[in-house]
Amino acid sequence: MNIVSQKIHTAPGASSSAPAVHVLSSFVLCAVLACGVAQAQSQQPPRRDEQQQLQSQRFEQQRNNDNRLREQRDARSFDTRMEEQRRAGEGAEAARRTGRMTPDERRDLRRQINEVGQDIYSNPPRR
Repeated sequence: MNIVSQKIHTAPGASSSAPAVHVLSSFVLCAVLACGVAQAQSQQPPRRDEQQQLQSQRFEQQRNNDNRLREQRDARSFDTRMEEQRRAGEGAEAARRTGRMTPDERRDLRRQINEVGQDIYSNPPRR
């Protein structure tokens, strides 16, 4: 293999222009910063009326956010309660399918039977 090192020479004027570029870029940077500082100083501080108005707007936004969060929380709690009721209903149905009733269910069933019996046999039969 023939490896020949070849030097790449820069143009004669290129090395002298590098410091000029740095000086020019730092001048532009300083000018931009000076414009930013001047613009920040030219802005007037907000008046008290504007400050009070901004505070009232922030308070209203915060109250609206609180109401929205409360409504979301209520909706979630409603969903949670509905889910618990559904599970409780499934548990009662499962207990009925097994053939055993709880004491409360037996008491309710006896009461319902007695009420229906009273309705049916309340009038004496005619002869």
